[in-house]
Amino acid sequence: MPWFMFNRREHRLAAYQERQCLLVSYTLPGLPYCYVLCSEQELKYQTPAGQELWRFFLAEAQRLAHEDVGDPNSFMLIHSGSSAGARRSFHLHVFVLRHRWQKAWLYGVLAVKNLTQMVGAAVGLKRAR
Repeated sequence: MPWFMFNRREHRLAAYQERQCLLVSYTLPGLPYCYVLCSEQELKYQTPAGQELWRFFLAEAQRLAHEDVGDPNSFMLIHSGSSAGARRSFHLHVFVLRHRWQKAWLYGVLAVKNLTQMVGAAVGLKRAR
């Protein structure tokens, strides 16, 4: 688990199990509501199953935001396709944000994380992702 992620939990909810998916929740400093919605199977986005999963994940992002802060539109998504990400499976990062400063803070946290990974890969400490 990365040094900046806290309280990481895996949730195997029925709606996710039906789709061979997993919900992971965690916190970041200053950001209490962070999630990764993960498919456990490799899907192509262009397929009907991939499109259905995308719709499900978007609906889940709205549900999580509503549950966490009472506003189904108070979230930010980060999606990396399998070619650009570390995982081959379909996954979507959801950050539930209440305030604009949290969005700026999130970009800062991600910049530090990615810079650390890049420097580590450059000096041979870690594999680049």
